[in-house]
Amino acid sequence: MSQMKLTFYEFTPEDLASNQRGFITPSQTEFIGGMADGIRRSQRSGLPLVIFFLLLGLGIFFGMTFSNESARKAFLSDPLNLWVMCSIPPIVLGIFGISIYLANRRAAQLEESGLKVAEGEISWDEEYSKTGPTYFLYVGESEFIFGEDLSGDFPAGRRGRIFHCETSFLKLILSHELLD
Repeated sequence: MSQMKLTFYEFTPEDLASNQRGFITPSQTEFIGGMADGIRRSQRSGLPLVIFFLLLGLGIFFGMTFSNESARKAFLSDPLNLWVMCSIPPIVLGIFGISIYLANRRAAQLEESGLKVAEGEISWDEEYSKTGPTYFLYVGESEFIFGEDLSGDFPAGRRGRIFHCETSFLKLILSHELLD
C-alpha cells in the first residue's frame, strides 16, 4: 500500500502553466481566500473564551472581595482600586480587538500579495527541537519552512522555481518546478 503525502501546494499542470505566465488561477485564488478566511476565523473564535475567562476572573475577584466586611472596606477605601478593576475589561478587550485587526490585516495582505517567484539552486537545512524537526528549504535567496522532509520533491543541488504568495509570517506555495 502506498502512502499519500499531503502538502499545502497540490497543483495541476494548468496551475503551473498559468503561474509560469505570471497569473494565479481561479482555483488558487479560491485556495488563498480560504487560507485568509481561516486566519480571520481562528482569531475571532477566541472571543467567547476571552469574555468567559474575563467574567469568571472578575466574578471570583469581586466574590472574594465582597465576601467579608474587612476585605470590602479595604477594597473600597481607595478609589484607585475601583478604577483599576473597571479599566481591566476594556484593556483586555482592546488588546483582543487589536489582535483581530492585525489578523484581518494579515489575511488581506495574503489575498492581495500577488504571485512571487523564487528561483535558484536548492539547498536544505534542518533544526531539531522538542516539537520535532523543522526543515528549511532554500531556493536561491528565498527560504521556505516545512514540518516534514520534502527533499525528495526538492533535491539539493538542483535548480528549481517556486511560485508562491506571502505575508510577513507565511509563504504559501502555489506551484513549483525543477529546472534542470
